[in-house]
Amino acid sequence: MENEKGIDVDNLAVGPTRPSTVAGVPYVACILNGFIALEAMIWTRNVAWLGLFIPLHAVCFLITLNDPRAFELLWLWLKTTFANLVATHWYWSASSYSPLVFRERPGLFKRWRFERRMKQETES
Repeated sequence: MENEKGIDVDNLAVGPTRPSTVAGVPYVACILNGFIALEAMIWTRNVAWLGLFIPLHAVCFLITLNDPRAFELLWLWLKTTFANLVATHWYWSASSYSPLVFRERPGLFKRWRFERRMKQETES
Protein backbone atom coordinates (compact mmCIF):
# COMPACT_ATOMS: atom_id res chain seq x y z
CA MET A 1 0.00 0.00 0.00
CA GLU A 2 2.83 2.41 0.72
CA ASN A 3 4.33 1.97 -2.76
CA GLU A 4 1.09 3.00 -4.54
CA LYS A 5 0.85 6.61 -5.65
CA GLY A 6 -2.23 8.66 -6.41
CA ILE A 7 -5.85 8.12 -5.59
CA ASP A 8 -7.64 4.80 -5.70
CA VAL A 9 -10.34 4.99 -8.37
CA ASP A 10 -13.21 2.58 -8.86
CA ASN A 11 -14.57 2.51 -12.38
CA LEU A 12 -18.29 3.14 -12.69
CA ALA A 13 -20.28 1.39 -15.36
CA VAL A 14 -22.56 4.09 -16.77
CA GLY A 15 -24.93 1.62 -18.41
CA PRO A 16 -26.86 0.64 -15.27
CA THR A 17 -27.36 4.29 -14.31
CA ARG A 18 -28.98 5.37 -17.59
CA PRO A 19 -32.73 5.18 -18.23
CA SER A 20 -34.07 2.65 -20.72
CA THR A 21 -34.21 4.13 -24.21
CA VAL A 22 -35.80 3.53 -27.59
CA ALA A 23 -33.47 4.73 -30.36
CA GLY A 24 -31.68 7.07 -27.95
CA VAL A 25 -34.81 8.60 -26.38
CA PRO A 26 -36.04 7.62 -22.90
CA TYR A 27 -38.94 5.19 -22.94
CA VAL A 28 -41.39 7.62 -21.30
CA ALA A 29 -40.65 10.34 -23.87
CA CYS A 30 -41.04 7.83 -26.70
CA ILE A 31 -44.48 6.81 -25.40
CA LEU A 32 -45.42 10.49 -25.08
CA ASN A 33 -44.31 11.08 -28.69
CA GLY A 34 -46.41 8.16 -29.88
CA PHE A 35 -49.40 9.42 -27.91
CA ILE A 36 -49.13 12.92 -29.41
CA ALA A 37 -48.80 11.56 -32.95
CA LEU A 38 -51.71 9.16 -32.43
CA GLU A 39 -53.94 11.91 -31.00
CA ALA A 40 -53.09 14.17 -33.95
CA MET A 41 -54.09 11.35 -36.30
CA ILE A 42 -57.36 10.74 -34.46
CA TRP A 43 -58.33 14.43 -34.34
CA THR A 44 -57.61 15.06 -38.02
CA ARG A 45 -58.68 11.59 -39.26
CA ASN A 46 -55.60 11.54 -41.46
CA VAL A 47 -53.04 8.73 -41.20
CA ALA A 48 -50.27 11.02 -42.46
CA TRP A 49 -50.14 12.66 -39.02
CA LEU A 50 -48.49 9.50 -37.67
CA GLY A 51 -45.39 10.83 -39.43
CA LEU A 52 -45.27 13.50 -36.71
CA PHE A 53 -43.63 10.84 -34.54
CA ILE A 54 -40.31 11.09 -36.41
CA PRO A 55 -39.62 14.83 -35.92
CA LEU A 56 -40.84 14.65 -32.32
CA HIS A 57 -38.50 11.74 -31.71
CA ALA A 58 -35.61 13.70 -33.26
CA VAL A 59 -36.31 16.71 -31.02
CA CYS A 60 -36.40 14.48 -27.94
CA PHE A 61 -33.15 12.85 -29.05
CA LEU A 62 -31.49 16.28 -29.27
CA ILE A 63 -32.83 17.21 -25.81
CA THR A 64 -31.39 14.07 -24.24
CA LEU A 65 -28.12 14.13 -26.18
CA ASN A 66 -26.12 15.66 -23.30
CA ASP A 67 -28.23 14.50 -20.35
CA PRO A 68 -30.19 11.25 -20.63
CA ARG A 69 -32.30 12.23 -17.60
CA ALA A 70 -33.43 15.59 -19.03
CA PHE A 71 -37.08 14.54 -19.11
CA GLU A 72 -36.96 13.45 -15.47
CA LEU A 73 -35.56 16.86 -14.55
CA LEU A 74 -38.25 18.55 -16.62
CA TRP A 75 -40.92 16.51 -14.84
CA LEU A 76 -39.53 17.49 -11.42
CA TRP A 77 -39.46 21.15 -12.47
CA LEU A 78 -43.09 20.91 -13.58
CA LYS A 79 -44.11 19.32 -10.28
CA THR A 80 -42.37 21.90 -8.12
CA THR A 81 -41.48 25.28 -9.59
CA PHE A 82 -44.03 25.44 -12.40
CA ALA A 83 -46.83 24.19 -10.16
CA ASN A 84 -45.89 26.88 -7.65
CA LEU A 85 -45.98 29.58 -10.32
CA VAL A 86 -49.33 28.49 -11.70
CA ALA A 87 -51.14 27.61 -8.49
CA THR A 88 -50.01 29.92 -5.72
CA HIS A 89 -47.74 32.70 -6.93
CA TRP A 90 -50.58 34.75 -8.40
CA TYR A 91 -52.49 34.57 -5.11
CA TRP A 92 -49.75 34.92 -2.52
CA SER A 93 -47.12 36.77 -4.61
CA ALA A 94 -44.64 34.40 -3.00
CA SER A 95 -43.67 30.73 -2.97
CA SER A 96 -46.12 28.43 -1.25
CA TYR A 97 -45.56 24.72 -1.71
CA SER A 98 -48.19 23.53 0.76
CA PRO A 99 -51.95 24.09 0.60
CA LEU A 100 -52.29 23.34 4.31
CA VAL A 101 -54.18 25.70 6.58
CA PHE A 102 -52.10 27.79 8.97
CA ARG A 103 -51.96 26.14 12.39
CA GLU A 104 -52.24 28.24 15.55
CA ARG A 105 -48.96 28.36 17.42
CA PRO A 106 -49.04 28.13 21.19
CA GLY A 107 -47.46 30.86 23.23
CA LEU A 108 -47.04 34.62 23.04
CA PHE A 109 -47.83 34.99 19.35
CA LYS A 110 -51.17 33.23 19.77
CA ARG A 111 -52.11 35.45 22.72
CA TRP A 112 -51.10 38.58 20.82
CA ARG A 113 -53.19 37.62 17.81
CA PHE A 114 -56.16 36.70 20.01
CA GLU A 115 -55.96 40.06 21.79
CA ARG A 116 -55.72 41.88 18.46
CA ARG A 117 -58.80 40.06 17.15
CA MET A 118 -60.76 40.83 20.28
CA LYS A 119 -59.78 44.48 20.05
CA GLN A 120 -60.88 44.64 16.41
CA GLU A 121 -64.22 43.03 17.25
CA THR A 122 -64.91 45.48 20.06
CA GLU A 123 -64.04 48.48 17.87
CA SER A 124 -66.45 47.48 15.13
